[in-house]
Amino acid sequence: MHLVGIGLSHKTAPVEVRERLSFGPGNLGEGLADLHRRSGVQEAVLLCTCNRTEAYAVGAEAEPAATAFLIAHSGLSADALSPHLYLRTNQEAVAHLFRVAAGVDSMVVGESEILGQVKRALEAALAQGCAGLVLDRLFRTAAAVGKRARAETGIGRGAFSVGHCAAELARSIFSDLHEKRLLLLGAGDTAELTARHLMASGATSVFVANRTHARALELAEQLGGRAVHYDELLSAMEKCDIVIGATAAPHAVVTRDQVAQVMRARKNRPLFCIDIAVPRDIEPAVGTLNNVYLYDIDDLSAVVAEDAQQRSREAEKVEAIVLEATGKFSAWHQSLRAAPTIAALRQKLEGIRAGETERALRRLEHLSAQDREAVVNLTTSLLNKILHQPTVELKNGLRAGDGEVRIETVRCLFGLDEGETEET
Repeated sequence: MHLVGIGLSHKTAPVEVRERLSFGPGNLGEGLADLHRRSGVQEAVLLCTCNRTEAYAVGAEAEPAATAFLIAHSGLSADALSPHLYLRTNQEAVAHLFRVAAGVDSMVVGESEILGQVKRALEAALAQGCAGLVLDRLFRTAAAVGKRARAETGIGRGAFSVGHCAAELARSIFSDLHEKRLLLLGAGDTAELTARHLMASGATSVFVANRTHARALELAEQLGGRAVHYDELLSAMEKCDIVIGATAAPHAVVTRDQVAQVMRARKNRPLFCIDIAVPRDIEPAVGTLNNVYLYDIDDLSAVVAEDAQQRSREAEKVEAIVLEATGKFSAWHQSLRAAPTIAALRQKLEGIRAGETERALRRLEHLSAQDREAVVNLTTSLLNKILHQPTVELKNGLRAGDGEVRIETVRCLFGLDEGETEET
């Protein structure tokens, strides 16, 4: 069963490309259904974060189907999107996902948010009926690899989060955050973490705006701030020094015209906007306004670079864990290719066993029920013992590299499904 992982990340695509392939609560189910129903795709999972969108698929034609899916949803031409995409197949796809879950492929190396995102990706696919045997096991194993990496190495020790990096950027802008007022767009985990880091650095007043006002009220109460409705957004912005964009909205929620209006009311007092949402919450054109300083998630890379060298040594330890887990998963995945032949062989021999046993028992009518049961058990036990070694050798052959030869030999010798070829 062919396994592919195809996508883009902060390493291959700028935010203006990544946001075209962002799947959030509003369109993730639709995206999964689209990928899963494409010809040649048996299983599908979408892993989407602010820094990556990856499609994992299983099936004979999974590679072209997943590629076409991403191109269609991006709205870009194949020529425009392809340079930003990376493709992993089979063992390479497995190792890549394990590295992602372990945090070594993140913008912020060692960050822990990715573990929850990997789990939620699988949960969404299972809920849609899109994940099956292979991807269910793959993503569960990836989550286990991520946990193990953080338990056995220092990759996550003191790791930054995106929220932490946003706060560091704000601290680099202001020499002192005391008495600075903050407007938070969004009330999710990233928004909350960012706010807490900023408040720990001295920010005092916090306004929270969220599409679901009840959640804004809840977070504002926890932070000792004030929740505002979206129709109060501009008046709240007039009072603030820093605006953090961290919603899951599919489009910008703050426009250039709105901020221009705000700046007139502020008498052009400087306003700093840090947009860590993908898709972006704040129109890029906002940054062209006088005394408005706009940063997006890609601008956090300078903050991240300071911490990257310290984590490189721990990343080497994580690679050993990834290598071991990849080998085990790939051996299991490869063994699935022998499963149809093993099942067909067992079915054929079981048919022979049952038929011959039945004929023998008709000639042995004098036997008691207990003796007849003993005969059936004897022939069943013999069959299991005969099948044991061929089963082991078929599976081992896939690991040794001559599995296809062994499969075809068994199919030929026992006349299994003549005329059909084994799926690869």
